[in-house]
Amino acid sequence: MEERADKPTNASSDDDDVLREQKFKRPQGLNLDSFMVGAAPEPKEETPVESPPSDEPETDSSDAAVGEVRDLFTMEASQETVPDSTTQLAVHAEQTIGKGLAVAMVVVWTAIGALVGTVLPPVIGGLGLLLMAGFGLYLGERWIQRDAMHLLGITWVIISMKLLYGLALDAWRWGWLADFGLPESQVLGVLMLGLVGVNVGLAFRHDEDAIAAQSALVLFAIGSSAGAVYGELGIAVLIVLAMALMHGLALLRSSGNLASLGISMSYLWVGVHALSNDWTVLSLTLLPIENDLTLFLLLSVVTAANASMAAAFVHHENWLSQAVDAIGLGKPGLWAVSVSLGMVGALMAIAAHRTETGYALAQLMLLTLAFTSSYLVVRGVEWTRLMPFVLAPMPFLIAALALLNSGVVDLTFPFDLGEYSVFASATAALCVGVLLTHQANVSDHVLWMGALVIVVLLTLLIPADDGSDNARLLLVSQGAVWLGLGFVAVLRASPSMAGVAVLAPYAWLLVFATDFEQRLVNADLVPIVLNEADLGIWMLALVGQQVVVNLRMGEASLNLAGGFSGFSEMSSRLRDSELLNLWNLGFIFACVAFVATTRPDGMTAPGVLAGMGSLLLAHAFLMWSGHHHGRPQSLVVAWSIGALALTWQYGMEAGWATALTAGSVMLVLGALDRANEEAEGGDHDATHRSLPGRLLTLHLGMMTALFLVVALGPQRTTLLTGQDTLMSAEMNMHILLTMGVVSLVLYMQRLRAVDALLPPTTAAIALLISMALAGQTVEMPSVQTTALVMFVLVGAYLAFQGDVRSGLKAVAAKEERQASFAQKRARMQSLVSSTADGTTTVALKQLDAELLALSQRQKKRAKRADVSGEDDLLVGDIHYRPVVLLLFLAVAFLGSTWFAYATPYALHALVFSAGFAIILVGLTRIRANSIGLRLPDVAGVELPIMVAMAGMVLVHLAGRMTTGVLSDDAVHVAVLTATLALLAGMGLMGRNDLGLRIPSALEALLGMLVVDKILSLLLGGQVPIPFATDPFASSLTSWGGPLFGVELALLGMVFLFDWVEGERLRRGLDDHRTAFGRSLWVLGTTVLSLGAASLMALLFGLRRSLGWQQPAVALAVVLSVPFMMQSWTAWALSPLSPPLTPVSITTVVGVGSLVWTVVVVMRGRGLWLSSALWATHAMMLSAAVMSQSLVMLSLAALIVSAAAWLSGIMTRRKSWRIVGAGDLVVAWMVAAVALVAGTTAVYALMMLVASAILLFAVTTLTQANEDALLDD
Repeated sequence: MEERADKPTNASSDDDDVLREQKFKRPQGLNLDSFMVGAAPEPKEETPVESPPSDEPETDSSDAAVGEVRDLFTMEASQETVPDSTTQLAVHAEQTIGKGLAVAMVVVWTAIGALVGTVLPPVIGGLGLLLMAGFGLYLGERWIQRDAMHLLGITWVIISMKLLYGLALDAWRWGWLADFGLPESQVLGVLMLGLVGVNVGLAFRHDEDAIAAQSALVLFAIGSSAGAVYGELGIAVLIVLAMALMHGLALLRSSGNLASLGISMSYLWVGVHALSNDWTVLSLTLLPIENDLTLFLLLSVVTAANASMAAAFVHHENWLSQAVDAIGLGKPGLWAVSVSLGMVGALMAIAAHRTETGYALAQLMLLTLAFTSSYLVVRGVEWTRLMPFVLAPMPFLIAALALLNSGVVDLTFPFDLGEYSVFASATAALCVGVLLTHQANVSDHVLWMGALVIVVLLTLLIPADDGSDNARLLLVSQGAVWLGLGFVAVLRASPSMAGVAVLAPYAWLLVFATDFEQRLVNADLVPIVLNEADLGIWMLALVGQQVVVNLRMGEASLNLAGGFSGFSEMSSRLRDSELLNLWNLGFIFACVAFVATTRPDGMTAPGVLAGMGSLLLAHAFLMWSGHHHGRPQSLVVAWSIGALALTWQYGMEAGWATALTAGSVMLVLGALDRANEEAEGGDHDATHRSLPGRLLTLHLGMMTALFLVVALGPQRTTLLTGQDTLMSAEMNMHILLTMGVVSLVLYMQRLRAVDALLPPTTAAIALLISMALAGQTVEMPSVQTTALVMFVLVGAYLAFQGDVRSGLKAVAAKEERQASFAQKRARMQSLVSSTADGTTTVALKQLDAELLALSQRQKKRAKRADVSGEDDLLVGDIHYRPVVLLLFLAVAFLGSTWFAYATPYALHALVFSAGFAIILVGLTRIRANSIGLRLPDVAGVELPIMVAMAGMVLVHLAGRMTTGVLSDDAVHVAVLTATLALLAGMGLMGRNDLGLRIPSALEALLGMLVVDKILSLLLGGQVPIPFATDPFASSLTSWGGPLFGVELALLGMVFLFDWVEGERLRRGLDDHRTAFGRSLWVLGTTVLSLGAASLMALLFGLRRSLGWQQPAVALAVVLSVPFMMQSWTAWALSPLSPPLTPVSITTVVGVGSLVWTVVVVMRGRGLWLSSALWATHAMMLSAAVMSQSLVMLSLAALIVSAAAWLSGIMTRRKSWRIVGAGDLVVAWMVAAVALVAGTTAVYALMMLVASAILLFAVTTLTQANEDALLDD
């Protein structure tokens, strides 16, 4: 096969090498040959050669027991084709609806049966249940024979049998079984067993596993209830009978479904009865099996049967494997999935006797030997070779155990060992023997799964609640498992084993070693107390282990791209980002584990500092030395979050700052080396050039956070062991200050190598401010003095390096690009030869990758700015970035914000900020014009203007929350609106692309006002409340006049925006705003307006929705109508009688939306259907919620369900059929709440009947027209 694939894939393999070098790890292969002119030669067909049968053991790739389980970690990108979530929805949604309807029918019909049996009189109720069951059996008999209705027919049979079982229970409750000469419970048992026989007969008649499974599950439930009559022995016998029925049906029908269910359910039932403490589930009391011999013999019988069935049916299809495959985890074999689920119940049985070590070990070794043998049979080992280890000795061992336990035989064993301990020792020897004999047949999957099981069992069996020797033994024993697994992973180059060896220890710590009040596993169930010093040493050892394993297997990535249904796009992006490789996951898990386990008496201060510090320094050093090729910023972010959490609780800021600074220095040096190497190799990737700057920003931000923690001074009531002896508070502050100064020196020293100045510079200023605040909190003048000196030094250095460098760099980039393309044109011209008469003899076409990239950028700019200027294609994306001026502007706004908040002169601060912002923005524009470059844009608005507008909003917000603001004053709103309008207008001066700039300026102005309004309300600021403002409620000078002024400004904005829209339509220009932008414009205007501007915005929006054919805009208009009417009602329409209430307005709009939906469906205007239906949902449900009536809400949910479902069927829209089903579920939920709240049962019965009729009709139509519906 290798020779066959070599020739046709040479080109693609070269392409794959290129892609690997660029680290584009996609979950699907990319064949670049399809873009070439010439196709690769067709592969020659070769006659397949059948390989002779081999006696060699199966390889890992063909492990039938495990099945097609996806590797947890892989070293290479998965090349299998994974459908995206949209494709999966389109293909499988209809089948999902059908299954959902079947489940819904079961639930509804069962609920109706329950009400009939409890609400109605016994005679009528019994007759009703019998008629409902007969009706269901009739429908099942009729529809199972039809392929299109097969699923529905099976559903009706299962429903009918549920009703018959319920009728038997009701007959017992009504006393109808008292006159048969036997105890009622025995008559009920016979009747239930008879119904189980009927169930089995129906399963064979209709040849359906689901019906057969129902009978066995009911028999398991009967077994649980038999304990009340026959005790523990009755429970055990009926569990065995139920298992035998399930396995017998599986053998008769050759059904893997029944075999897998029998294995998992039998163990679950045994485990529940072993662990139960008289639990009650749905009025069924689960009695515990307290006799140890009974439980052990029951477990032996169940284990023998299940191990044999798992091996016999290993190649059969089954529901459990299909369910795992459906969620994207691969398709495990019947053996693996059944045994895995069954072990849950088995471990419950072991956990019930975990304090009896010998007994628990006997159970454990029984399971281990049985399923080890079963696994080896599946892997190809003949059962005759296993006879000396299992088949021959086990019956005698179990018989001897029974005789010894019952006292028939009395023997004394050495070391005071009990019979169960001796049994465990014997079976352990047999298990070791069989594994050593057939070790080559064990796959990687089984090794790492076995390691997990062993650690879980060690946790259950070793009582580690003393915090001393036993706890230390637990850590050492599982440490041997993890170290051994890591060694084998490196030896066998197994990514999955490496991933488990690195990550599983931290997962164990999160489950068992965290604070008792936060434990994922209840401390009373599995009490574990670890010595804090031992835990610190253990976690330090785990850091060393992960480093050693990752040096060989660190590039292994979590295999998410293998097919999680519905998440393939997200998982592919995560896979490509390398965020989930073993380096990063081990680091993140370690950080989380340190945070979760650190607490008084849980971890010592030196232990957590040494562990976290060594974790960061080890990864940073390996990244600097080139052994670690991950994302350094991810390491810094993850470590910083953990360190901040610990700092807030326990302090030790100096230690965290020291480790962070040392690690950041190594990471920045490594990033600079990598950028230089890439540049020398001709790679000018912007990601590599910007990495040092981003690392500096992260480091400075973390240092700022540490100083802010000191400044905030959280109250710490507890300290870690050894924390008080590490350093004093003064020394802690001095070391922290030293690290802050070192960080600033690092920033200044590396500033020349940083392309983007703004982020690290902003972080450096924040660090200086936080240093001063921290010094003020701890009352150390030396800290404040140092912060002031560093502020002067950094400011002087920045003034010298920053703005001048930014302008010169932009001009140099512009000239360099122009010169570069001039040289390209000259070279191309020299390649073109012409004859004497001027005709060209050689025709060349230039395809320049850089020009294509520049063209794409120009295409994006064209939506917001003019691109018709000379050389715009070449230098249009080069901007002048006024970093220093922006920083001054930011500092000014921060000062004004504090002044507005802390003093009663908020309006003065707002006016000052307005003037200062206008001056600095003007200077910035003058500077940009003087060097002939543009300022960078943000959504079509120049960056300094956008920053100034945001700063004005910030100052206004601070002023709204100060004590000097009066609620009847609206002058501040007018000042803010005027300032923002003036700033937006400054961006339009001197521009020749007003058709693009005006909408951007208007959107920025409206957006800032909306953000200011919403944040003011959320933060408790005093501003005019939307939809409830009366402009005549106070003084016309300070209240009404400013509000009407703002309304006039909004009207002008609405008319100006619509005029630009009309001009674009009239001139046939492209759409430049999209439906989303127009919808936000309509909604924003509605929030701010008193009514007039919002009314015009809605009318204009509806007109432009029709003009641009954008239904989303019409939806926004409909949703805004109730709010617009409420704005008018607050002042202009208030005298009306009866008054217009929100409920009445929303109801009218909802009815109108429903009429809109009907018209759309009747006229076949499918483009507008979604908007109409969403409008109907929003309005009808909102009106029902505002009416505060559960009955109205359920009625509204039924109406929108009918509208969506019928529209989906009539227009063949899968999505709306799904939404209709969801609406019906909501209606049921509301009805259930209404029933709990006191609504009569008659209402619930009527709701269920109506829902059943609807479901019956929809299900019938859906099944009858399944082929037609699947084609849409």
